[in-house]
Amino acid sequence: MLDPCDIEQRLAGYLCAPIARLNVLASGWETTVFEFSLQSASKSFTAIPAGQSMVLRVYQGSEADAKGTREYTTIARLFSAGYCVPRPYAFEAEHRALGAPFLIMQRLAGGPLFTISSFPNSFKTFSMAFFSFVRAQAKLHKLDPASAGLREIPRAYVPIAGAGADAGSPLLDRVLAIIAHRVETGPLPGLREALNRVAERASRFRYSPNSLLHMDYHPLNVMVNGLRVTGVIDWVNADVGDRHLDAAMTSVILSSSALENPRWVRDNIVGNSLRATFAGLYLPLYHAMAPIDFERFRYCQAVAALLRLSMLGMMRAHGPEVVGFRREAIHEVTPAVVRLLSRYATRKSGAAVGLDAPAPQPA
Repeated sequence: MLDPCDIEQRLAGYLCAPIARLNVLASGWETTVFEFSLQSASKSFTAIPAGQSMVLRVYQGSEADAKGTREYTTIARLFSAGYCVPRPYAFEAEHRALGAPFLIMQRLAGGPLFTISSFPNSFKTFSMAFFSFVRAQAKLHKLDPASAGLREIPRAYVPIAGAGADAGSPLLDRVLAIIAHRVETGPLPGLREALNRVAERASRFRYSPNSLLHMDYHPLNVMVNGLRVTGVIDWVNADVGDRHLDAAMTSVILSSSALENPRWVRDNIVGNSLRATFAGLYLPLYHAMAPIDFERFRYCQAVAALLRLSMLGMMRAHGPEVVGFRREAIHEVTPAVVRLLSRYATRKSGAAVGLDAPAPQPA
C-alpha cells in the first residue's frame, strides 16, 4: 500500500505547490486513487485549479506503464471529442516523482452508479441512472475512432509472443489468442472445450466496423449525479474493435459480479434477482439505442465470459501479478464470483466450464 503522507510530500514537490489535503479515495485491482486539493496554484501546472478537488490515480502492477499511458491517451482524446470523461490535467510516465506512473484529473460530481451504502439508496441510485448508464456506452460506440484520434491508442489485448495473433489482428483474434495462451500455460483444462467451440466459429464474427471499446464498462466505473452520468472512468482496458464484445463484457459483469459484503449482493436469492433484473434490462435498452446482431452478441458473451474467467484462473494459479494486477486483487476472486461466471460461460458456450478441473496427467 502507498503511504499517503509520502505521496503528499512528493506530489507537492512535483507540482511546486502546497497540498491542502490528500486522502485515499479508492483502492482497486491495479491502482490507488487519491483525492487532493492545492492550497495555492501550481507553478509547474498552471491549469490545475487551487482549492478544488482533484483526483490522483497511481498505477501499480506489472503492466502499470502500459496501462497508465493507454488511459491518459484515451481520456485526453475523448475529452477533446466531448465525451463524458474527467478532464486530464497531467500524466507522468516516469517513476521518479511518486515511484509509479500517475495521472492527475478532474474530480467528477456524484459517485459510482453502484454503491453499497444501503440497499434502498443503492437501488434508488442504480434505478434512476441505469438508462443514462446504457446511453453513455451506446454513445461511446457511435464515435468514429479515426475522427476522434482514437484509432492509434495503445492496444490493451496484445497476445504474448507466439500466442497466435499480433497487435494488428482483429480484436476477436487477439482475445482468443490470449484465452488460448492462458488455458495452456495455466493450465486451465476446464476451459479448453468451451474455447474450442468458440474458436471454431470465429471466422463468422471476425470482422465488423470498429468502435472504441471500454472493455470494463460496469456500474463502478460510471459516475452519476441523480439521473445524469457525469463521467466514465478506468480506461486501462480500452481497445478498438467490435462493439458487441464491449456490450457482451458489460452483460457478463452485470450477470456475474458478486460481493461478500453487503449480504444483498452475494450469490443468494436477493443478489441473484438483482443481477438478473439489471442484466435483463441492459440488453433491450442497449439494443434500442444501438441495434445489435443478436447471434453475434450471444457469441461475444461466450468469448467475454471465457476471457474474464481465464483471467481469474490465472490469478488463482499464479497470482494477480501475472495478469497485471496488484497482489491484493486476489481477494476479489471469491468462490461466488467464479461459480457465477462458470455457470454463465457454460450457458453461453454450450460446454461445461470450470476452473477446478484437474490438469491432465502425463502419460
